[in-house]
Amino acid sequence: MTGLNENNNVVAPTPIAAVLSLTLLASIGTGVIWNGVPFIAKAEYGYTQTQTLFMYLVIGLSYISGALTAARFLKFIERWMSARTLLVLILIIQSIICLGPLVVEAAWILWVVVGITSLLASFLWPIIESYLTAGRHGREMRRAIGWWNVVWTSSVAASLWFMAPFLKEDALFAIVALGGFNVVALVTLYWFKRNPVVHDREMSEESITPEYPFLLRSARILLPLSYVLNSALGPLLPYLLNRLEVDIIWQTPTAATWMVVRVVAMALMWWLGFWHGRWGTLLLGGTLITSGFAIIVLAPVLTILLIGFGLFGAGMGVIYYTALYYAMSVGKAQVDASGKHESLIGMGYAIGPAAGLLGMQLPGLLRMEFAEGLGIVYVICGLVLLAAIPAIKPYWKAKAIRNELTSRK
Repeated sequence: MTGLNENNNVVAPTPIAAVLSLTLLASIGTGVIWNGVPFIAKAEYGYTQTQTLFMYLVIGLSYISGALTAARFLKFIERWMSARTLLVLILIIQSIICLGPLVVEAAWILWVVVGITSLLASFLWPIIESYLTAGRHGREMRRAIGWWNVVWTSSVAASLWFMAPFLKEDALFAIVALGGFNVVALVTLYWFKRNPVVHDREMSEESITPEYPFLLRSARILLPLSYVLNSALGPLLPYLLNRLEVDIIWQTPTAATWMVVRVVAMALMWWLGFWHGRWGTLLLGGTLITSGFAIIVLAPVLTILLIGFGLFGAGMGVIYYTALYYAMSVGKAQVDASGKHESLIGMGYAIGPAAGLLGMQLPGLLRMEFAEGLGIVYVICGLVLLAAIPAIKPYWKAKAIRNELTSRK
């Protein structure tokens, strides 16, 4: 497949191997920051659930602000530097910031590290996603997204296994080590184009159906909802696993269970191409994440918890894959399209901790006799019901248009 450069000359897109190599290394940091920090905060500083949820709220807000402005920022600086140069700067700054715990022993350094790295990541991922999909269409784009999804989800899952040994000795070293991964990631940029190639609009239009924009609207409701559940769940996992008496060295590997299932789900979607263009795929994803979340939070034994992880991981994989594919297909693989995609993830990361905090206070506010976990489930179920209506509306609109076209024939 080919794309265009800034002068509308036909060129090959950035090699997929280079994009996947950068993704592999950068995703380890994503896994530690977004999923491992609650374990680090608890082990190193004795953070409570409330403190960790507040930290996630701040991280989510910073991620939204960066992702929404990524395309405009890249446009603003294009006269001075390319997208590739910006990636170099992001990786270098992240490497330096990760050394913070070696210099400062106070607990506030954790907030600084995760805040700045998440802000930088909100610029990093929209650019990488544009490099991944620009110049690729239809089946070729689905194939590239499939490989990419398997790589980044595997890397995120592996990051929790990677950091497990540090939790008993020096949990903060897991963050310091990320600087080394970022330095190695710089090597992969040698094979990147200066900027993502320009997407061929005619080929792009041929690769999508009239229902794709409607599928994208529904996916963009389910995507932040999935990360609302994910970010509400993440800070609670250390305490849920403690309640089930899981040894600390096995806590992050156990928490990685849902991520492993997500990898499998994405691999199956890459292999089985029948899902695209089907509304049932989005319905399945939404059902899996909500049921999985409730089971995890309320699990009385480890076996039930693992079942919940399996359902939740499968749902996360289905929703993420479909949302990214429709976003980049309809959005012509531009940084703005991937920026909106990432900003919705950031929105979920911000709303989730807020919902978790409300759920923890709900029993006391209503003077009702139920556990904090059940209160969180009630709040999340309320959010799911609120999201259901706007998520279903595009389906009915698409169905009406489809029926009208059929009647004309």
